[in-house]
Amino acid sequence: MQLEADAASQVPATDPEQDAWQRLVTLEGRLEYQAGQVTQILDSLNELRQFVEQHDVNSVPHDPGPTAVQPAADAQTPALVAPISAQPLMRAGDRLRPAPPDSFDGEREKGRAFINFCDLYMSLAPDAFPDEQTRINWALSYMKGGCTAHFAARALRHPLSHGGAPHFWSYTEFRAQFIAEFCPRDEKRKAATTLETSTYHQGSRSVDEYIDEFIDLAEEAQFPDGAQLVFRFRHGLDSRIEAKVAGMVDGRPLDECVQDWIDAARLVDYNNRANQDFRSAATKTRATPAPPPVPRNPGIPAFRALPAPPFRPAPVAAAPATPTAPVSPFPPAFLWISIFPSNASERPSSVTVARSPGTSHATARTNSTSAP
Repeated sequence: MQLEADAASQVPATDPEQDAWQRLVTLEGRLEYQAGQVTQILDSLNELRQFVEQHDVNSVPHDPGPTAVQPAADAQTPALVAPISAQPLMRAGDRLRPAPPDSFDGEREKGRAFINFCDLYMSLAPDAFPDEQTRINWALSYMKGGCTAHFAARALRHPLSHGGAPHFWSYTEFRAQFIAEFCPRDEKRKAATTLETSTYHQGSRSVDEYIDEFIDLAEEAQFPDGAQLVFRFRHGLDSRIEAKVAGMVDGRPLDECVQDWIDAARLVDYNNRANQDFRSAATKTRATPAPPPVPRNPGIPAFRALPAPPFRPAPVAAAPATPTAPVSPFPPAFLWISIFPSNASERPSSVTVARSPGTSHATARTNSTSAP
């Protein structure tokens, strides 16, 4: 660097190469300085990484216990997939994030599903709810439409008007009040009444849909398992499926266990759908064979069909003219007209027809002219 500086000082100040030389020297110095800084940063990062790894090993106790001897891996074969034990499903500090419930608008038929979903969410993420009021306020935040909005507003305004006292002291109290206001009333009696009618029958629904509704009704009615419950299940099941289950030779379900009947009905329904899929696939693959080609003699030219003549409609005959009466009526048969007199020398010149007034008879008169 000293030699370069001496060489730069020997260049005349007025020479344009001096500026270029000084710029080059300055750039080289900056590059060396930045390279040194990058090296120091990398060294610091490596030291920090080693410190963190050593801290994790010392802070977490590890007791491997007896392990099986793993075969030595080939040095030339890279490890493409890490062992299952080295791939934990959840790391330390990770939290389960279940999907939140949908907003509730106050419909009683959906009230039970909403409160059950809230219970499930709180059980999956207990760390997110440190106290009872947090659980209550979280459930109230999803009550936005209809009468539920007024219910939530009353609960949130209560501490302001009662010196900070909450409207519900526990989530259990809130849950009981929610069921009383937004769940179907007297669910047990309603479910038992439904099982006595035909409204729960399968009809055009699938077997799975029918089974889901039947189980809900049986649980709400608190109907004990036994022959009576099996009878109601068979009574509402599709008659074709029920007949196949009842006619089983091997593995026929007991008439006192409704779960056996549920499993058998699902098996029969699955077999029916599998058979339908098989038949539909066989029908689609079965194609009509093409007719064999007509043999043709190479010496005979191929026949060409002549084009059909244009269509010409047949002529329609004109309708006959309607007959009309003559201008003068034909004289009656009894009219006597003497055209040729007895005297041949007389020639008829004209004939005059006279009609007597008041009669239908006519009289003919002939004017004759004598020959010269």
